[in-house]
Amino acid sequence: MTILRDHVHGLGQGTIARLLRTLTQREADAWAADWAEWAHGGQREPAGAWRTWVLMAGRGFGKTRAGAEWGARMAQRHPGARIALVAATAREARQVMVEGPSGLLSLRLHRSERPLFEPSRGRVLFPNGSEAQLHSGANPEGLRGPQHDFAWCDELAKWRHPQMAWDMLQLGLRCGERPRAIVTTTPRAGCAALKGILASADTVLTGGASWQNGHLPDAYGATIDRRPCSATPCA
Repeated sequence: MTILRDHVHGLGQGTIARLLRTLTQREADAWAADWAEWAHGGQREPAGAWRTWVLMAGRGFGKTRAGAEWGARMAQRHPGARIALVAATAREARQVMVEGPSGLLSLRLHRSERPLFEPSRGRVLFPNGSEAQLHSGANPEGLRGPQHDFAWCDELAKWRHPQMAWDMLQLGLRCGERPRAIVTTTPRAGCAALKGILASADTVLTGGASWQNGHLPDAYGATIDRRPCSATPCA
């Protein structure tokens, strides 16, 4: 499918539509489900031996989709993996990270890879035995005890107890050959916990402006360009 991606790069919408009509249904479905075909540069996992990937960008950049795709990919590549899903609240973890329009349940996965959500137990089960457990940044004690291979932390800059919750998560992020975490968050000045994470030698930072997401409507991009920036990135 990367060959197809190379061919459509720079083509007009009409030309792409005509090209897609030449595909079989199976080919079209495979292309739609291939994240590598649709992700823009800021959403792609960075190379290197990092422990924490911070994807910091404005709204509409595609942070949630990138976090969900990365979490699902870790679950698929590492059968039996344990993944922590941490949001500002347990409700946000469910509504954004799992059931949201860019959450885990929205991904175009093969039928044999689609996860099952158990709301009563706050967990997402993958067919290969991997499990993602929901947690809240407002309840650091909930992260005391559980051990994880990977973690996806959403909007860390708005957690009620960011430093305490992050520290507790790190103590349990010790399973597998290379425990890792992705932090998807909008910029927020004065967030000491986020500043500390960014200052760590094993953290890599990616991100950008909302308009870099080519899948956004043109009208939305124009609106964002006209608005003054109200958030200053942590430095």
